[in-house]
Amino acid sequence: LSAGTRLGPGEIGLLAAAGVAQVRVYPRPRVAVLSTGDELVELGAAMRPGQIVNSNSYLLTARLRELGCEVVTLGIGGDEPEALRALMQEGLKADLLVTSGGVSMGDRDLVQEVLRGLGFTLGFWKVAIKPGKPVLFGTVGAVPVFGLPGNPAASAATLEIFVAPAVRLLAGAADPLPPRLPVRLGADIPAGGKRETFLWGCLRWAEGGYCFDPSQRQGSGQNRSLQGAHALLAVPPGAAPRSSGATVEVLLLRLPPGGAL
Repeated sequence: LSAGTRLGPGEIGLLAAAGVAQVRVYPRPRVAVLSTGDELVELGAAMRPGQIVNSNSYLLTARLRELGCEVVTLGIGGDEPEALRALMQEGLKADLLVTSGGVSMGDRDLVQEVLRGLGFTLGFWKVAIKPGKPVLFGTVGAVPVFGLPGNPAASAATLEIFVAPAVRLLAGAADPLPPRLPVRLGADIPAGGKRETFLWGCLRWAEGGYCFDPSQRQGSGQNRSLQGAHALLAVPPGAAPRSSGATVEVLLLRLPPGGAL
């Protein structure tokens, strides 16, 4: 077994059969997740007008666990610097800190300001993608920090594009990028805009290959676009519209039940 091999049941059985009792491994990455914003409430709590459930925490935690991480959920940090600072200091004890919300340019978008007070070194802020433009990355000491947008589809997309490869690197993966899969379009897609656009969609097997059906609701705030999604389609800026049946390449997140490559 070569370095970088993920240890599944077959690999563990092979090691045991060879009499190998111990091997050096990368531990599961320990990732802290923090949601920010006074508008958020925990699931089951009473809501006032203008408040929403902290669904991103559940979304991000579930996906990070699916990626093999140990997740530390820090809850909700309100729009108050000292409260955010205390939660972030706790999160920086993990291998990687992921925040959700508070990374745009509003008066209450405090994530970057509070991180700077903790010694944050900026890697990048704002990327020409849709959804997810205000995504933030940097480090505090040796700990990587990702600040994801608060809108659910944007938060989920930036998790896949930026955080998932980082997690795979922490776990010792030789190739941290998601596999690319050629598919046929199951519906027309519009021309590319000014930013690279990522479309959520589902895969289905038809006529000897996979078809990609884009979700009908692609807005940044649409939880519905994520339900059942298997892949992301990147549409470059200014790309021509594509018709149903055209061959494209998607970023594969997971196969549909019973699917195989």
